[in-house]
Parts: sequence; C-alpha cells; structure tokens
Amino acid sequence: MLWGMDIQTMIFLAITFVISISIHEYAHAWTSVRLGDPTPKLQWRLTPNPLVHIDPVGFLLIFVIGFGRWRPVIVNPSYYKNPIRDELLVALAGPLSNIILAFAGTILMHIYILLTGLDNALAGGDIIVQFWMLFGWLNVALAVFNMIPIPPLDGYRVLTFLWPKTQWFLLKYQMYFGVVLLGLIFLPGISGVVMWFISGISQFIYGIINTLVASLFFW
Repeated sequence: MLWGMDIQTMIFLAITFVISISIHEYAHAWTSVRLGDPTPKLQWRLTPNPLVHIDPVGFLLIFVIGFGRWRPVIVNPSYYKNPIRDELLVALAGPLSNIILAFAGTILMHIYILLTGLDNALAGGDIIVQFWMLFGWLNVALAVFNMIPIPPLDGYRVLTFLWPKTQWFLLKYQMYFGVVLLGLIFLPGISGVVMWFISGISQFIYGIINTLVASLFFW
C-alpha cells in the first residue's frame, strides 16, 4: 500500500506510471503493426495517448494495494511472417521502451544538473533531480518486472522462444500462473523476497545507466 508516501512522491509516481505504461503498450502496438499485424491499429492502440492504454481502476489500485493493471495490447501472431521470432520482438518492445525511457530521463537529469550548476553531492536534494531519478529507476523496475517468465508478462514470450516446449504447458495452466504471479506479489515473505530481488536488479541496472550517462557529461 502506497498511501503512506508523501504527496510529492505519489505525484511523481503517477506521472511516471502514466508515461511509462503508455509508451510500453504503444511500443508493443507499433512493433506488431510494423511486423504486419493490423490488430492494434484497428483497435486504436497505435498511439502513445494514455487514455487508450490506462485502466482508471487498475491505475488507482497502484496507490491502494501497491500493484495495478493496464489495458494490454491485443496482437494476432497469424499475421507475422515468422510468428515465433516476431512474437518475441513484440514482447521485448515493451521492456526495451522502458529502458530507453530510463536513459532519456537520466540524460535530462544530467542536462539539468549541468545547466543549473548543481554540485553532484548535493543534487539529490533537488526536486527535479529527485523526479528524474525516480523516473529512471522505476522504468528499469518495470522492465525487470515484465521480464518475469510468467503469463501474461513479457518474459513469458522470451521463455517460450528459448524453450518452445514450455509454451503448451504455460498456456494450458495460464490461469494458475496468474494466481502464482499474485502470490509472488502479495504473499508475506515471498513478496518481500521477490520485491527485494527486482529492486536489487533494477538498482544495479539503473546504476550502470546513470554512470554511462554521467560519463558523457562529466568526462
């Protein structure tokens, strides 16, 4: 539950989620259309407009229970020339868009630091820097979370590409894997380990991104 957070952090989270989720789903739609599938375009999903991607109730649940949902882009693999490969590309497009957003946010943060002359040691106290740091880290966390190899997350497609024999099993028991996913998020003890693992990986990746970007501005 996120109600214990201060108003500033909640606003930062809301802005970040609206942008990140919309771009994530748009990336799925754009990639699928480019690979020959008209379905996202016919369903008016070929746009970064948050109004077509954000589920209002699911969005509010993020702040009530700490986990929400959005409107997934529907694709039709039968249009793809190489269904297995192209499904993988469509699945990876979402997490990749979040990594690109993380880089973009970090670049904007360092441009701001450079233009304002902030001391790196003190920059963390600046509200603009705090926003872009949260924006960058959270986008990495969204990418990492979506790579969990459980339906309906994007990592499921990666697993079936690397290990095709798992596709039948995962699809047959998809409903149960949804319950498993909820358990990983909400069960006491287990959820703590999962969140610690995701947070640790995300912090490590974001640290690399921040270091790479910083080296461009302060070499």
